[in-house]
Amino acid sequence: MWCSNKKQCVDSNAYVASFPYGQCMEWHTVSSCPPENCSGYFTCSHCLEQPGCGWCTDPSNTGKGRCMEGSSRAPMKMPAASLPSTGKPYPDPILDVSLCQTENKYNWSFIQCPACQCNGHSKCVNESICEQCENLTTGKHCETCISGYYGDPTNGGTCQPCKCNGHASICNTNTGKCFCTTKGIKGEECQLCEVENRYQGNPLKGTCYYTLLIDYQFTFSLSQEDDRYYTAINFVATPEEQNRDLDMFINASKNFNLNITWSTSFAAGTQAGEEIPVVSKNQVKEYKDSFSNEKFDFRNNPNITFFVYVSNFTWPIKIQIAFSQHSNFMDLVQFFVTFFSCFLSLLLVAAVVWKIKQSCWASRRREQLLREMQQMASRPFASINVALETDEAPPDLIGGSIKMVPKPIALEPCFGNKAAVLSVFVRLPRGLGGIPPPGQSGLAVASALVDISQQLPITYKDKSGGVRNRKQQPPAQPGTCI
Repeated sequence: MWCSNKKQCVDSNAYVASFPYGQCMEWHTVSSCPPENCSGYFTCSHCLEQPGCGWCTDPSNTGKGRCMEGSSRAPMKMPAASLPSTGKPYPDPILDVSLCQTENKYNWSFIQCPACQCNGHSKCVNESICEQCENLTTGKHCETCISGYYGDPTNGGTCQPCKCNGHASICNTNTGKCFCTTKGIKGEECQLCEVENRYQGNPLKGTCYYTLLIDYQFTFSLSQEDDRYYTAINFVATPEEQNRDLDMFINASKNFNLNITWSTSFAAGTQAGEEIPVVSKNQVKEYKDSFSNEKFDFRNNPNITFFVYVSNFTWPIKIQIAFSQHSNFMDLVQFFVTFFSCFLSLLLVAAVVWKIKQSCWASRRREQLLREMQQMASRPFASINVALETDEAPPDLIGGSIKMVPKPIALEPCFGNKAAVLSVFVRLPRGLGGIPPPGQSGLAVASALVDISQQLPITYKDKSGGVRNRKQQPPAQPGTCI
């Protein structure tokens, strides 16, 4: 923070210790404290923003110059300040044109900067356009370093290469902080591994690897804005079983280059030549492989390690990778336990399904019987008057001495008019006196299902007068005949 009345720059955490009695009356926080005098400003625009400062441009025609105290007429020479103990007033500054001599093609600016502002890295064309930025600079005024370099090139400053230990090609042009291209490497100069995220290694000698667990699948989604500079990621895996093969697979949403190597042990920062190449693929999206425990001798190399290098991909990308060791044969006890468990489970499921099926059938049968009863109950009924002639001898139904065809008292057609229920009155046999037994009428109603598809309609008009006052037969109704 900058204390204006004291003209002192202190750390914000040291404010109380620096001003224990509140001596700082005016202050404001800044990223860096301003210079104490005009000579601390290195660009014309910043220089002229300060009252009492002017810009002296040199004759190189590149915009290079120097900021110094002055007025609108010329720069000023600041005399040495008197000690406060002497009690003498501060001396006034003195104009000194020799500090920026116009006869030597120096130019003094106090109100407005000159048109040529190339910071000493290019000649000006048409007095305002930088012809070609040199000294590893770029920009309209050659004010920034090119990609891969950092520094402050203003007013003749220099640019220097990014120091990233081979893990980045670009860095912040102002601070020099590297944009690491390998996932898992961090630091201002890409000198550390993200140990808190399971990365291990030594980026000063080699690189960083993500430690994979056997029989687990890992997914890496590099889609955040902070991941845009990543073009590589490395993995390491060590077999857990010495008598089982090691299977691996990897896939991604975009193409990538794949290299797989192995070594008898994992050493952080392995040097070139210590790893033995196994697989090298370019521009693939998926790869599967199996490493035999006999070929790679897992038993005699208990610390054998496989390294997977994924590189040359573009952001954003999603990567899935897994190493697994499956058993070559199944234990018999486990087999039978699994088999009988599955068999009993299927048997139980079949029993439950059969029980549900039986319940459904019983329910459907009950519904069908209910519908039949409702249909039978919905059959139409009618009343008739019957006149009996007592003086006529009853027909002999058994002997066949029937004088005429019995007339029906009801004919109920079924659906479709192909069958019908025919009902007739029948006089039952009587005793010798012609009187029915006590408690009986001697009459009965007989019904039969008859085929009417090939017969003419029956006329119900009784010419002999045996049946009278018959009501008209109702039309056939669907579903009234069972």
